Amino acid sequence: MVRTTRKPSSTMRKVPALLIAFALLLTLRVAIPPARAKKPQAMHVQVLVVGGSPAGIAAAVAASRAGMTTLLVEPQEEIGGEITLAWLNVLDLNLGPAGQSLTRGIFGQMYRALGQTFDIEEAQMVLDRLVSAQPKLTVQTRTRVVAPLVRDGVLTGVVLATGDGRSRVVTADEFIDATDDASLAVAAGVSFTVGREESGLDRRMQAATLVFRLAGVDRRGVTRYVAAEKMKPGRLCGVRGQYVWGYSEIVSHFRARNARVAAFDLNLGWQSDETVLVNALQIFDVNGADRPSLQQARAQGEAELPALAKFLNARAPGFAGAYLVGAAPHLYVRETRHVASAYRMTAEDILSGGDFWDRVAIASYPIDLHPYGPGQMNPYAVTNRVYAIPFRILVPLGVERLLVVGKPVGATYSAAGALRVIPTTMAMGEAGGEAAALAIRTGTTPTRMAQDPALITELQRRLVSVGAYLPSPRDLMAAAPSRPSPTYP
Repeated sequence: MVRTTRKPSSTMRKVPALLIAFALLLTLRVAIPPARAKKPQAMHVQVLVVGGSPAGIAAAVAASRAGMTTLLVEPQEEIGGEITLAWLNVLDLNLGPAGQSLTRGIFGQMYRALGQTFDIEEAQMVLDRLVSAQPKLTVQTRTRVVAPLVRDGVLTGVVLATGDGRSRVVTADEFIDATDDASLAVAAGVSFTVGREESGLDRRMQAATLVFRLAGVDRRGVTRYVAAEKMKPGRLCGVRGQYVWGYSEIVSHFRARNARVAAFDLNLGWQSDETVLVNALQIFDVNGADRPSLQQARAQGEAELPALAKFLNARAPGFAGAYLVGAAPHLYVRETRHVASAYRMTAEDILSGGDFWDRVAIASYPIDLHPYGPGQMNPYAVTNRVYAIPFRILVPLGVERLLVVGKPVGATYSAAGALRVIPTTMAMGEAGGEAAALAIRTGTTPTRMAQDPALITELQRRLVSVGAYLPSPRDLMAAAPSRPSPTYP
């Protein structure tokens, strides 16, 4: 073999000199003005919705459907919130005294497409179609709010950061906070309480849940077991389409290694591939408004899943051959903050079937407080009372041109335990979207609208015209035959 030796080229000899020059440039970079630095891009929309939760989707669709240019931003990789990211695939319905659906409108459109139990992948497609059908609606994922822009108590815009590191200033005529923790409202200066802070006990929040997926579950075996259990007095169990529950007595014997983790009844939702999504594992002392707390809690919950799967193999009929497939990428968070608002809804409003002159939705889901700590139980009995939801709980105090929809609306922690379910949050979201559009058309603000009966009447008329159901709860209850209280798993 002949080897040749090449002399360094002139280009190669220049490399050390270039490196020295580059190092000097870095040293002096502070003194060199960033001539090519770009300012954040600016844009304006009529309505900006922050948070791609079910409530946020309903708000954005409603605002754009009402003719407003609307931008929906979501920090995660997809919209859908607890449905697509926490795998919550069973809907807790609002049913009237005659069994009729009380939540219609945009939620009703989604419910007709999916049913009470559904495939997560199908739900994602349905939600994507829902927003893509609105030509005036733009959805931007992987986008978070860096800071609100507030002047003299008026929210005028936000600074957004995208996943690729770019920033943008967005101004709007009206803003809707549809995050699960009211992050925009809080950053803008709205007062709030945390968890059950108002009770004076502590600031704990309801347990969060890690939904997980099992394969190999014997569906016939599960159905036979639940049918037998249903014959026993006091057992809460049932089969409703793809949805099954009724293992509370067995699961109560499971003991997690981590004291902040516990398992409750198996709420089972079958998927089209015959895997089962299981809503059972609860994690205590999770701060749903703090990302590190959420990440730590999810990891601790996931660490318990192999032991829980083995427990079910040995103890739960129908689960002998079951095996763990995976867990939801995010926790299902039931509670974080409760904002101060023009009206604060209470447990008494729920239990008495309260009605309001400014109602924008009606519901019947009972106060359902999941444990704040191990061994705790919901202190409220299940009722079938229909109650109204007033517009004023969507109107935060102290900041103009802002509405809050979804879980953090103005309510005591007990009342929020009833308002937190998807049908109700979507009804509030739809009302918020329509209200934002009405405020823009009439040149007013949500705060002033909340004090104007004529504008509220117009808002109610608009909601009914697009499919919402707004009868008086008291009229509904008075006209209905006596029925036993429904069973809520």
